[in-house]
Amino acid sequence: MTRPIVFLTDYGMADEFVGVCHGVMQRIAPDARVVDLTHSIPRQDVMRGALTLGRATSYMPSGAVYVAVVDPGVGSGRGSIAVRAASDALLVGPDNGLMSLAWEALGGAEAAVEITSAHVILQPASRTFHGRDVFAPAAAHLAAGMPLLELGPPLAVEELRVLEFPGPMVAPGAIGARVMGVDGFGNVQLNVGPQEVEASGVGPVLTVRGRPVPRVGVFADVPQGTLAAIIDSQGQLALVVNQGSAAELLGLSVGKTVVLE
Repeated sequence: MTRPIVFLTDYGMADEFVGVCHGVMQRIAPDARVVDLTHSIPRQDVMRGALTLGRATSYMPSGAVYVAVVDPGVGSGRGSIAVRAASDALLVGPDNGLMSLAWEALGGAEAAVEITSAHVILQPASRTFHGRDVFAPAAAHLAAGMPLLELGPPLAVEELRVLEFPGPMVAPGAIGARVMGVDGFGNVQLNVGPQEVEASGVGPVLTVRGRPVPRVGVFADVPQGTLAAIIDSQGQLALVVNQGSAAELLGLSVGKTVVLE
């Protein structure tokens, strides 16, 4: 049975890149269903791609093939890899940590190979479009049933590049947080979960950059245009504005730090 393919990139939709990769996958595995998770990861933001992919795994079909391309090192010495997770899911992409949070969420990496097979890689292979020439065909072959080891030689899983999810700094009455993402609505997701909020002992109203920020359950708990803090759909603390942009109001972007008091 053909496996479904989950596809994530930073390509955007203005160019033909996503469509061409779809075409490559459909030529090899015409029965494969492709889930376009997102192609709007900020350009070259490997951490954002890793977080997005990792958080999505629990909602994706079991046994899926994940193909992820956020690859600022394309054409360099970084490896092209395929990984089998303990859940039997397969992951294909660059060895830059992009898939590491996903394979951990899928039970950990059990086996890995470097994608080198001339029967898999499109020829002639471009040095700048591995999504088309390496990762899309590799994912499609795996979806169609090709054994992992036919893609190339095995790699030691402990030597694969992994990303560390940065944690917050928690002190009595305060949390030092980092912005992990800003979505299209301007909601600011922080690296803070309910357990850190509880451990800090902060009250029902936070102070963020001198502004009062009530902790609420949903956007509509505060008037339109009002800043608030909620636990979002990913289970993380987010700064939001009801029908507005918290990122614009607070001047926050990915990677910036902020203190919640």
